[in-house]
Amino acid sequence: MAAISYSRKNPDYPVVYSSFGAMHTRVELLAVGLSEEQGRALMTEAEQEVKRLERLFNCHDSRSPLAVVNATAAGQSVKVEDELFMALELCEVFRRATGGYFDVTAVDENAESRGENRGGYALDGKEHKVRLLREGEMIDLGGFAKGYAAESVRQIFEREGVKQAVINFGNSSIVAMGHHPYGEWWPIGVKHRKVRSAVAREVRLKDSAMSMSGQAENGEYHIVNPMTGDCAMGEELILVEGRSALVAEVLSTALYAAPRNMRKTIMAQYEGYVASEIYCRADGSTECREIVR
Repeated sequence: MAAISYSRKNPDYPVVYSSFGAMHTRVELLAVGLSEEQGRALMTEAEQEVKRLERLFNCHDSRSPLAVVNATAAGQSVKVEDELFMALELCEVFRRATGGYFDVTAVDENAESRGENRGGYALDGKEHKVRLLREGEMIDLGGFAKGYAAESVRQIFEREGVKQAVINFGNSSIVAMGHHPYGEWWPIGVKHRKVRSAVAREVRLKDSAMSMSGQAENGEYHIVNPMTGDCAMGEELILVEGRSALVAEVLSTALYAAPRNMRKTIMAQYEGYVASEIYCRADGSTECREIVR
């Protein structure tokens, strides 16, 4: 269960805060301007929604609909519920728009198809069925689920009339609604894993979202280049800012996986989004380079 706290230290701007684990990360939610009863109910509903989506998209849980699809391999088509089917449709749209560098089809490290052009999956729009096209493959929505969940929480907050809030999935997918009560934006500090003592960049979010992709905190390279089947091994951090946390997450993943000479081409497909590469210099300082279309 979430740890929920409520503060009326400033009666003009009461704050409710919630923190819980989901989707292999720490989710932190903060909303301004609600009564304690409203705030606690809202945070409980938000947590339930995130946990529901976690069950839907978790390919590692044998009870999840996605695990059932993966268990059939390329054997047969599997009927899935509407929301999962829609998510897979979205992922296919994103795959095409990023030149194939966002791809939720994962390859087992021992599969014969590793490093080849992969088959992906086929969708039957009439029956809402999905089928993997090649043995040794699976669907992994890890680079999609957090952005999707963040947008779902945003919709819940908007429905309840929340105007000022922050929705933070592990500091990698963040939504900011409105602005900080004492400023014109929500200031978000971005850290490069090699510069732990300082903020690499401050992002000023107002009714917008951001996503970051790069090495894991432990130094592991975990984002796969779909064209080769190998892990992308860039030392840079990719930062994407824009309206949608889902689109930002997709873009940060695709840009990190893609060669540097392909990144401008990918960004050309997405008006209203700004992407940057953040590098750590030898002296410990950082350099931020915008990926210009």
